[in-house]
Parts: sequence; structure tokens; C-alpha cells
Amino acid sequence: MEAAMGCRNSIRTARLQLDPVSWTDLDDVVRLKASTGVTGRLAGGICNRTLSEQDMMTDLMTWGREGVGMFAIRQQGHFIGLVGVQPPTTMDCHEMQFAFVQQAHDPTLSREAASMALAFAHAEGVARVIAYAKAGDIVARQVFGGAGMHVCSAQQVGRPDIVLYQSTRPCGAHNRLH
Repeated sequence: MEAAMGCRNSIRTARLQLDPVSWTDLDDVVRLKASTGVTGRLAGGICNRTLSEQDMMTDLMTWGREGVGMFAIRQQGHFIGLVGVQPPTTMDCHEMQFAFVQQAHDPTLSREAASMALAFAHAEGVARVIAYAKAGDIVARQVFGGAGMHVCSAQQVGRPDIVLYQSTRPCGAHNRLH
């Protein structure tokens, strides 16, 4: 994995390019978030352009404030999805999310992208990352587990159909990717 020229927060693997989301990604993100055929787990679910723009503003502010956030994923220059961490849902963690366009869904690419985004977040000082998946959502469970997250023994109160994943690193464990 290497940082791409021009953006210290970019990640390049042999097959994927992950860049922090930007306004230039808006049309791709709007199409992704409006599609019912998306594979993955985004907190906002299916949404319109206005909600996608609001999400983009939140993503940009998160990058600026925390140095971590959502990445646009490209394969051979084509936008294929989003992956990354969202602002803390509690005071001590961030939430991992991902989504791929249906025609680009490949379990190994999903795990690769999620793994890189998770490693990036930990390298930037995020000590705890969580993710939620429906018990029957095999794709999300494979992605989160394949990225290195572990199922928490704590059950979601009143939600036996939800599986909580987490990944933790000691606060001082900064293994910079860039």
C-alpha cells in the first residue's frame, strides 16, 4: 500500500485507489446512494441528491476536523463505491461503513477496501471502530470480518437481529500509512 502523489490521505493498492471524498465525486455518490442495487452498509440508506449533498458536507468536515473519513473507491479509474469511517456515534468510537455499485461488487475488493480504510483510521489515531450488520447480511459480515473486525459479545439492546463488530488499537499505536 502506498500514498498517491498529491494527496497524503490517498491509498493505492494493486487493484484499487482510495481517495478522500470530494465535491468532484458528488454525482457518483448521488447515483450510488440513490440505487437500490447497492451492496453494503451505509447509515443513511437510500437517499436523494439533497441528502447526499448533506452527507458529503459531513464527510468533508470530518476529514478536515479529524483527519479520517469516507473514501471514494476507484478501480481502473472508475468509481465503484465508498468506504471509511463516520464521525463518532459515541465518544469513544467511529463507525465503519461501505457501499459498492452492484456491477462492481466483488467480495475480495470489498474486504480489501475496508481493510485499507480501517488500517488508515487506526494509523491516524482512531482507537476504536465499530460496525453494525444485520445477522442475515452475509456480505456485510464477510466484509467487516475480512477487514479484521471482530464480533462483539455485547448484544444490541432490543435488536437481536443486529451483529456489532469492532476493531481496537491502543491510542499510541500510530503506524502511519503515508
